[in-house]
Amino acid sequence: MCGAVGGLVVCALAGALTGAVAPAAGGTAGPVPAPNPGLARFYQQQPAWQRCPPDMLRSASSGRGAPRPGYPDRLQCARLEVPRDYAHPGQATLRVQLIRLAATGPGKRLGSLVINPGGPGDSGVNYLVGNADAFAHLGQRYDLVSFDPRGTGRTDPISCGTTFTPVTGNGAASLGASEQRLNEACGRYSGPLLPWVGTPDVARDMDVLRSAVRDAKLSYLGFSYGSRLGAVYAHQFPRNVGRMVLDGVEDPTKNTWQTALAQARGFQRAADAFAADCVHGSACPLGTDIKAAQSQLNDFYRKLTDHPLRTKGTTVDGTTYVYALRESLYSRSTWPALRQALTRLRNGDGSGILDLSGGGSGSGAVRALRGAGGRLPSQDQLALRAISCRDTSERYGPTDYPRAERELTQASPLFGPDIAPTLLDCYRWPTAGDDSSRDVAAPHAPPLLLVATTDDPATPYEGAANMARVLGNASPVLTYHGEGHAAYTSGNPCVLRDVDGFLLDGALPVGGTGCR
Repeated sequence: MCGAVGGLVVCALAGALTGAVAPAAGGTAGPVPAPNPGLARFYQQQPAWQRCPPDMLRSASSGRGAPRPGYPDRLQCARLEVPRDYAHPGQATLRVQLIRLAATGPGKRLGSLVINPGGPGDSGVNYLVGNADAFAHLGQRYDLVSFDPRGTGRTDPISCGTTFTPVTGNGAASLGASEQRLNEACGRYSGPLLPWVGTPDVARDMDVLRSAVRDAKLSYLGFSYGSRLGAVYAHQFPRNVGRMVLDGVEDPTKNTWQTALAQARGFQRAADAFAADCVHGSACPLGTDIKAAQSQLNDFYRKLTDHPLRTKGTTVDGTTYVYALRESLYSRSTWPALRQALTRLRNGDGSGILDLSGGGSGSGAVRALRGAGGRLPSQDQLALRAISCRDTSERYGPTDYPRAERELTQASPLFGPDIAPTLLDCYRWPTAGDDSSRDVAAPHAPPLLLVATTDDPATPYEGAANMARVLGNASPVLTYHGEGHAAYTSGNPCVLRDVDGFLLDGALPVGGTGCR
């Protein structure tokens, strides 16, 4: 079944596979020639894989439960040396933290499958430690490899100091002043690194990684922001593209402002869907009428904004509540926990909301910048800020904020007010940015497989159609008719079959009705 989306005809994909032409897997090669002689020593290196340090595995698996017996013994770690500035490879270098889970068999080894979990700012090392089970079938024939991109995790992490004192006040001027204060601190502590954390440089690191593991082609599975990273790689290195899957596809045609609006609308649709699902169940804490249930979600937000709760020594306010909702709407599997948290909230207990928000850590950055807290954002949030600001030329300030708040609140009264402050993240950022990460045209690369969820709140479905059009290489879109962010990790058997079929056998699915 095909339809027009964003001016492009997109075919939903069937479970049946065809013999469509697809790129080869990575395979095994000798040393791969570097793009220029100055990079030869980086391309010729071989990672010194060894057992990962126990303290690294403990920190990487923190909060994820005890790993399977014997599992840590199979994980191997190494460092990959890359130039900080690829235009001057003889100057400063970075050491990228790698992690690998060697192929288990049975079947012929296909090389390495590089996995990026998204973000930007997320640690690929932590992700593989906590989620390797999701890729067990692929791990029979691929070495599963991930890494901490520059500026994140254990690869020269962005630092903005140890303390942060916000500017008090609730207006746009005080919010902008707090943003400026934080960004100036990032410049003081990480200034020399900030120009070099953008997505194009991370894509160059991935090509060095491809050569270091002796793969002729890059096999890749990227989620959310990882879809942009994969597309930028295809743009830069079209002849080195192997079997690449982009899941939860970002829209390269939208700027930061447009992306914020799309996300506000996407999360609002997801919240409305959750409310509709809730009232069809038993004992819904939102009532029995869909419209009233959707309104109740907004009422909780207003009440917590005006009268925050103290739970476990932490403030549960409207921002914490919205962050908990957003985290819960990433996967339908979290909806039962959200129902329970809302039931407790109705009875004056904010502990469930606090737990779903990650103990308030995710919402703390927004509260701090609004003068309601004093702790620094987490390292992954600082990395997200640094990478995002390097990846855009947009620099919005306090004079833009009233319009941002108005437009985003119109898009979503529930999510818009707390997304709006993120548009000021790059206000007075100490280094310039550019829009090169939106350059993803790759007409000479073989087709990639794009995977899109119809009700994805974070990367709305139409983004995949726009990505396919801009890539310009006949990349098909596999449609998953469902909820949540990214489809492969949902466990849907149809999506698993089609994606695994492409990565393992090179069979691109085409035509049909998609996955449900």
